Amino acid sequence: MPVVDRREFGGRFSVQENGQRLANYRYLEVQLMEMIGGWSHTTPQLAFKATFGYHVYDHAQAADMLGERLEQLRSGRDREEPATDDFAHLCEYVWNLRSGIERLVAVYRVLEPHLVSTYVYHADATDPLADTPTIRLLRQLAAFGQSHIAWGQAVLEALTQSPEDRRRALEVQADIEGRLVACGGVTGQGIESHWLAFHSAKAEARSAPRTKRGRQGYRFVKRCAPLPHPIAEAPFWFSDNRENFRAAYSAADEWSREGFRHKFHQLLYGEVETTDRMGKMLAEFPELPWELRMGLAHQMWDEARHIEIVAKVVEDELGGELGYGPWTLLYWWMQNDSDPLKRITVTNSWAEKNLMQTLRIWRTKAEERGYSRIAELCDYLQADELTHVKLATHWIRHFTDNNRAQRDELVRWGSAVVRDMERFWADDPSSVPDDLEVHFSFLRSSEDDTTVAPSAIIAE
Repeated sequence: MPVVDRREFGGRFSVQENGQRLANYRYLEVQLMEMIGGWSHTTPQLAFKATFGYHVYDHAQAADMLGERLEQLRSGRDREEPATDDFAHLCEYVWNLRSGIERLVAVYRVLEPHLVSTYVYHADATDPLADTPTIRLLRQLAAFGQSHIAWGQAVLEALTQSPEDRRRALEVQADIEGRLVACGGVTGQGIESHWLAFHSAKAEARSAPRTKRGRQGYRFVKRCAPLPHPIAEAPFWFSDNRENFRAAYSAADEWSREGFRHKFHQLLYGEVETTDRMGKMLAEFPELPWELRMGLAHQMWDEARHIEIVAKVVEDELGGELGYGPWTLLYWWMQNDSDPLKRITVTNSWAEKNLMQTLRIWRTKAEERGYSRIAELCDYLQADELTHVKLATHWIRHFTDNNRAQRDELVRWGSAVVRDMERFWADDPSSVPDDLEVHFSFLRSSEDDTTVAPSAIIAE
């Protein structure tokens, strides 16, 4: 059978223009990753936090794939730049929005639709033979974006039931769309559309020459509100009173269905808090190596899945109602520290390592009681935790291998934190010694070492 190939050589973009555009796209993908991640801890709805985790990782993957294509086009793999200072100012404006509806409108009705439209246009306008890798990539990224837009639209329909809310959403959309048009869009070349297929239209087929801007243009810093705990919707609540935990989570048989319900309800906080802290780190530390940031985004995705899993276990498998007991205030304050390594020293290198051993015990006890579904889920959760422990172990060693004083300070600081947490949970706080020995994963030869008895603390 003969093959009919109607493609023709030639497209609108040179290799240099391709590189500049992909660097502009990568800038916006990174901005979306940071904005959505940084908004997570001030977003009350657990369902939104979970979806944010998925979308953050999608944007991280998109930025990574754009970086790979940039490298192939003889540009820097880490290159990302706003086309204009005005576009960077627009991203800053969106980052500073405070209303949940306004944020959702900005991302899912303006920025992502614009990005998808630009991807589709670029894929159609570039050389269909010489630039096939870019075409395949942008069509894949457009599909990612379309799924995000569909979710955002459904959520906004649910959130804007009153005429006033719907009017306000439309006003915000019009305002941000106006700003987008004024700054020339993500490429600075205007809001582009397909040219007509007759010869006279081809006079405008090529973009005006542009100058590579690098990191010389406007940049802004993202800082999240230093809250005492993540914001969570009712009926969830937080407490620093040990008696509230005893009253809510006591069970005559800790391995009964009631006992497991208490354990998973407390674990749910860890999944929420860790989803939020990964997003917060992505927003606040753009200078971290890209490989580490990809790991943080991947962990946020993992924790977002864990929110869904653990909440469903509490409700569907164990017959509980979410929010019946408190969540702790012992962890979140660390996520306001200016040192990113401190933010993962206790949480990833101790708490998640401890949770791995705790989940092994839960799995064994669940199997003994015949709770096969609980045992299976514990096994899956434990597998993810190993990845998170390895993430912190690798990067803390990377940054401190040649700085023993810094590593010693992390151990000193982290040990004091763990000691104070152990005292909070202990029936007899005085039984926890001042010189409590704490085992951090970055000090051991193997992240999967299980020789240390687990703490009774349920947390990540």
